[in-house]
Formats: sequence, structure tokens, C-alpha cells
Amino acid sequence: HLLPLKLNIILYLPLNKYNTRIIMKVAIDFGITVTDILKKESNGDLIHNSMLSKKKPSEELINEIIKDINVDEIESISLTGGHHALIGDSIDKIKVMHVNEVEAIGKGGFHLSRLNSNTPAIIVSAGSGTACILAKDGHFMHCSGTGVGGGTILGLSKLLLGTTDAQEIESLASNGSYIGTDLILGDVVSGPIGLLPSDITAVNFGKIAKISEDPSKEDIAAGIMNLVGQTIARIATSVAMSFEVKDIVVVGRTPKFELLRNSIEKAASLSSFNPHFPENAEYASAIGALLVSEE
Repeated sequence: HLLPLKLNIILYLPLNKYNTRIIMKVAIDFGITVTDILKKESNGDLIHNSMLSKKKPSEELINEIIKDINVDEIESISLTGGHHALIGDSIDKIKVMHVNEVEAIGKGGFHLSRLNSNTPAIIVSAGSGTACILAKDGHFMHCSGTGVGGGTILGLSKLLLGTTDAQEIESLASNGSYIGTDLILGDVVSGPIGLLPSDITAVNFGKIAKISEDPSKEDIAAGIMNLVGQTIARIATSVAMSFEVKDIVVVGRTPKFELLRNSIEKAASLSSFNPHFPENAEYASAIGALLVSEE
């Protein structure tokens, strides 16, 4: 006689240090220049990665992004940013959630700012270009923007400096001065105008047409930073003034340029606004998409 055969089936699942199965939520922000990927584990840990945006969003691209994760580990994928609507509502039985860019920027930027929930703010997304979002009472509205941003720095640097390497541009700018390229207030008027200091820019790159020698690469880099930083600051402060908001939260990668950040801070201080540069600002939209999907 044959004895009954007993099968012991052991299912091996990914475990963390607490011996519980890891379930991830994934958020992807398809930026113009950089795509940000944020993974949130069931224990709340966040894992951030990024890659250059070389392709339009597709299921193939997303499968490439999540190739190192077991499909059974993923609870949902939240998408935002350019052309995310090209993706359907599921991938390999994983639920896909689409989040409007304005809401993702606003939600993520306000969350990272740690401002009181009752405090209205202008969220400035300074990426390749710049968008301004009004955050008030848990609602988010696109209220202005400019085509000037990090992409402008890279484009002008390629034309004028022969490089698009961000670290090289930053190094050059830190060793130069915008006074070598710009006409400052002290160059064009005999006295102060209101509260404006004499070294504030009156004409960006206006000095170059008036001098015989070529400015140094260092001064050109500093002038580019100053041009972009002042433009972003003027847009942001004008919008904040219109909506009677005092707090301006700057997110995105562009504020990582130190001289540009200094230009924004200086312009904001002249207008009595409170600039905030939160930690992890480069993936504000991705964390915003994640937060919106969780709600």
C-alpha cells in the first residue's frame, strides 16, 4: 500500500527586517529633463532614483523602471508629468493612477515645506521651466510661470560657455560675478531707487555691449545664473503679491545652483517675502503624486 503523500509548499516572499512582506507604492514624475522615481515601502521608507528623460512614457519604459521589483510587491503606480496620459489605467495588473501636474507640484511642495496647513503659499516649481502654483486651504491652482528656468541655464551655457555640465557651470559661476556682465543700478542712476541697493541689476548682460574686452567665462556663468534667478524671483514675488501671500516655496532641481538660489533669496528679501527651499525639493512632484494617490 502507498502511504498518503504530504506536500509542504513554502512560498518565499520578499521580507524586511520585521519578517513582513514588503509592499511598495511607486510614483513617477516624467520631467522635461529628468524623470524622478519614488518608491514607498510598507514601513514608510522612501527610495528615490532618477534618470534622464530620453523617451516618452510607455509601458515598456515603466517596466524598465520597475524591472528590479517583483510585480507582486507593487500595490500601485502613480504617474504625473509630461505625457503620462499615454499610459493606461493598469500595467501587468498593477493599478495605475494619473495625477494632474498642478496638484502634484502643489501637494508635494507644500508637504515638503512643513508650513502650517492654514498658511497659504506660492509653490514655485523651478525645473527646466518655471511654474507657480497657489496652495490655499488644501486646493492648488496654476497662477503663472515663465519659460525661464534650469533649461535656460543649460541652453545659454552651451551657446556661451560650450558646456551643459551643471557642475562645471556652477563652478564657473561661483568664481565669477554678474557685475562683469550686467549694468547695475549704480551704473545707470545717480542715487537709490526706493529700497533697491546700488548693486542690483538694472540691465541683464547690458554691460557687454558697452565694454571693449570680452567678459570671462566665470562672469558669463554668474550672469546667466543671475538672469534666471532674478526672473524666477520676480515672477514668484509678483504672483505672491497679487494673491496676498507671504510664503514662497521653491522646489525642483534648479535651486540646487547656489548662486541662483542666492538671487532668489535676495529678490524675495527686498520684497519682504519668506522664501523656503525645502529638503528633497528635487522630487516634490513625485511625492505629491504619491500623496494624492494615497488620498
